[in-house]
Amino acid sequence: MEIFDLLVLLVFGVVGGMLSGLVGVGGGIVFVPALVYAAGWNITEAVAASLIIIVFSSLSGTIRNQSSRDPANWRWTLLFSLAVAPSSLIGVAISRVSPETVVEAVFGLLLLALAYPTAKGRPEMDEGVQKIPTWTVFAAGIFIGALSGLVGVGGGVVMVPLMVLGLGLTAKRAVSTSLAVVMFTGLVGGLGYILTGFDRISEVPPLVVGSIVGAWLGVKVRDPLPDRVVRVGFACFMVVVAIRTLLGAFGV
Repeated sequence: MEIFDLLVLLVFGVVGGMLSGLVGVGGGIVFVPALVYAAGWNITEAVAASLIIIVFSSLSGTIRNQSSRDPANWRWTLLFSLAVAPSSLIGVAISRVSPETVVEAVFGLLLLALAYPTAKGRPEMDEGVQKIPTWTVFAAGIFIGALSGLVGVGGGVVMVPLMVLGLGLTAKRAVSTSLAVVMFTGLVGGLGYILTGFDRISEVPPLVVGSIVGAWLGVKVRDPLPDRVVRVGFACFMVVVAIRTLLGAFGV
């Protein structure tokens, strides 16, 4: 790999990591469109790289969260990971037999679906309060895992409200717990892509390094900004990317 290419990937990693740190979401929403539209990768390659990057970024965040007042609940992390992480292989299998346009369409529709909850923010409830049956959380976890493997998005935006409403976790503890689940999901899904022929693994390290640095910078930039402005701004970004992806998927 040429020095110029390495630097370009490093910059992509920093920018993607900054956006992720800025709004507190996994990198898939950022990295997949960046690699497809700016770096010229096909969407399957971008999804595979995104899942690998997610492993490292979520590991960093999980370690940081362990020293906070709201660390991951490891009992729920391990139980929920048993539903979500293996299910990511369903998405890997679908991506290997489906046309790229199908993956692009699913990714675009997912972004549109997540834009509103991203803008609205996470629900806040007292610890132990449950609004939906626990089994529905695990059933939804299978679907989330399959989507993660298919489009390279960790699913934290969906998992957090599910954990709050169905597992009785506070929003902050749900964020920490979902991040740990995303780590295991990315590990399984990323390995699935590597074992089924992902051949750009040598180009992932600069993206990983850049994303870790960028996430730190994003948090620093986020602190002085109003939370609602950040959430609504990123939701608008998601809608724009979704429309661009859907238009591309249908050849417009």
